[in-house]
Amino acid sequence: MKVSSLVLVALLIAQTAGRPQPEAVAHPLDPLSASEINAVTAALTKAGRLSGSVRVVTMELAEPDKSTPQPRAARAVLYDWASATTNEYTIDLQKGLVSAPVMIAMGDPPVRRVVIDRATEIALGDRRVVQALTQHGVKDVNRVTFLGGLGEGTRLARRGTTVPITVSPFVWDPIGNDILLEGMAVRVDLAGGVVQEILDSPFRRAGTTGSSQGPGPSPARPLKPLVVTQANGPSFSVRGSEILWDRWKLHFGVHPRRGLEIYDVSIVDGGQTRPVLYRAGLSELMTAYGDPEFGSWFPRDAGDYGVSGYSAARANAIIGEDAPANAVFAPASFADYLGRVVTVPRAVAIYERDGGVLWHHSGRASRARQLVLSGYTSLDNYDYLFHWVFSQDGAIDVQMQLTGVMNVRPVSAVRESSHEDDDVMYAHLVAPRTAAPNHQHFFNWRIDFDVDGANNRVFELNTANSQARLRDSVGEWFGMQRTTLKSELNAKRDVDVSTARRWLITSSTRTNALGQPTGYALIPGENAPSMQAPNSAPRRRAAFLEHQLWVTLADPHQMYASGEWVNLMREGEGVSTWSAGDRPIVDRDVVLWYTFSVVHLPRPEDWPVMPVHTAGFRLVPVGFFASNPTAPAQ
Repeated sequence: MKVSSLVLVALLIAQTAGRPQPEAVAHPLDPLSASEINAVTAALTKAGRLSGSVRVVTMELAEPDKSTPQPRAARAVLYDWASATTNEYTIDLQKGLVSAPVMIAMGDPPVRRVVIDRATEIALGDRRVVQALTQHGVKDVNRVTFLGGLGEGTRLARRGTTVPITVSPFVWDPIGNDILLEGMAVRVDLAGGVVQEILDSPFRRAGTTGSSQGPGPSPARPLKPLVVTQANGPSFSVRGSEILWDRWKLHFGVHPRRGLEIYDVSIVDGGQTRPVLYRAGLSELMTAYGDPEFGSWFPRDAGDYGVSGYSAARANAIIGEDAPANAVFAPASFADYLGRVVTVPRAVAIYERDGGVLWHHSGRASRARQLVLSGYTSLDNYDYLFHWVFSQDGAIDVQMQLTGVMNVRPVSAVRESSHEDDDVMYAHLVAPRTAAPNHQHFFNWRIDFDVDGANNRVFELNTANSQARLRDSVGEWFGMQRTTLKSELNAKRDVDVSTARRWLITSSTRTNALGQPTGYALIPGENAPSMQAPNSAPRRRAAFLEHQLWVTLADPHQMYASGEWVNLMREGEGVSTWSAGDRPIVDRDVVLWYTFSVVHLPRPEDWPVMPVHTAGFRLVPVGFFASNPTAPAQ
């Protein structure tokens, strides 16, 4: 059964040079460990908070205020199916004390995954359902998840009770594909916890709705083995969540909702350890479909399901495929819907790779090395690979790789009949009788910079031709203009390729040897604006889509760009609400929220499984050093 999460842990094992490493003291931002999850579950159970119809929505580290040291604490959000209420608790990890409940909402569960977990729990707990699944050829019921009844805007709660829903079983196969088990459905009472009816049509085994794919391409000539070895072991060391490599010093963890994150990222520069990032990671992942025949569907996959916890049973890195043979792996642990620990043994891959040419001049050159941290998730049909790439020159590349299986719909056509120039296509034929809708993936990143200290400034850099400004006839000259983003509303910005727009985050107090403020630039990569209309449901419920950059004051309670509880269908939450006060952001502790999107116009080559598509952005030092830190001494 798909493990529904909520929370996480990241136990990071050190597998360097084959020698065991001493156990590290937990970093204040480390996810909950397996033992801490067990302690939280025990404390909630003892306090009478986790029993009966109550289920876990999330169990995670209580995000500390970085300006004030605090005892390590956990945060648990629980949903009671009997009363349709969501309550939040804080648990003191040293004393095991549970706070009084704080009600978040009454009504539907705050995240969609909670409904999937509940429906699956009820269905698989009924002997009749298990027998029916067996008759349909399902040998392992733990590979079944019950979905359905969860279209956009579906309401479940009425006057403190929940409406029964009809759900269909999906079987995930050995490689993790969800395959609809046709001919069977189950009606479940979510509040009462019982199966009301099994809707079973004539026997049909689990299988795809598929279509003939034709002969397919001829097999390629096998490539000779490419072997990556490090005879002396890797150049990095891992101790707990800390990684030391080259001049980099950083920590990492895996959050059940946000996935792989990095925090307390610094550069060791001579005798100094200089901070760069306090915490950075994914805030929201949303896919909006644009085909009227497919219907309205715009899941916020992080908020609705959870990037890591939802796919914990399928999120192990495949050695030699997802990660090279020289990778070191780290586990992560999460709490399931009952507060039980689920551990993913290979949740993170850490490895060094060839980075191409570092620099070259005349007869001299240097080969680059990069440190890569990779995380993985399967969100039903789509798979995402997260990569944080650290380079010797101080740059950080944030890369997303999209793969998996497209959502499709059946059509009558086996060939395209029209190729007119002015055709408007909302879906594309990818196989006979199979069309895939246009859709757009949005990735919003929460980046808490601390460049040489917590207080920073944010500038926008635009470059343009200066003929009008210089009143010259040559027309060759162009200049870069730097503009200070002074307040939260002023900092609502968009990518502009016509001016090579980028944003520079600098220290408020430190300069380099040339007198320039030390800084890092955010350089956009592939991107596109939202294709959804301003008054559409996706734009109303994910207001961060209005702009590609937002800047707000740092707040440990503001972690999600469209708000934390996306299943409650609230509108205008998140960054649009937080920035409405238009607070000054100069020389303050700020957070950048950056969104990039991938417009997917399906093609036959994306069928039956998509080759990876890579997109992302770069964080590059600008004045952080006074010269190339990798260049030889003059």
